[in-house]
Amino acid sequence: MIEIEDTEVLLSLLIHPYHPKMLELIKWFVNRNGKAVITQGYEKRPYPSVHSVVPVRGIDLRSWIYNYPFNAVDDCNIHWTYDPKIPERKCAILHDSGSGEHIHLQVSEYTVFKGGLR
Repeated sequence: MIEIEDTEVLLSLLIHPYHPKMLELIKWFVNRNGKAVITQGYEKRPYPSVHSVVPVRGIDLRSWIYNYPFNAVDDCNIHWTYDPKIPERKCAILHDSGSGEHIHLQVSEYTVFKGGLR
């Protein structure tokens, strides 16, 4: 089940297309965790960001709906590689960038699903 936080977030999901790998990652994440609440999609920013490129490559999810959000993030990063040439960058991050703790999902052109149950 996917919920969308509010109308503003819904519009941010509809204004631009999302990268096919981002759509695949979201679908995988929801299938693994049973639910997601999207709190941020596309956002125009004065600097390059996965939230502001087209097709969109970043999305934020409410973290407190999961009993152990860090486990969901770890599970994602076990099964997905953001970019094999940049191993320190992850597809899933649990952080607070100023608007509260959330799960940030992101992909690159080189993101790879490493396998396992979908």
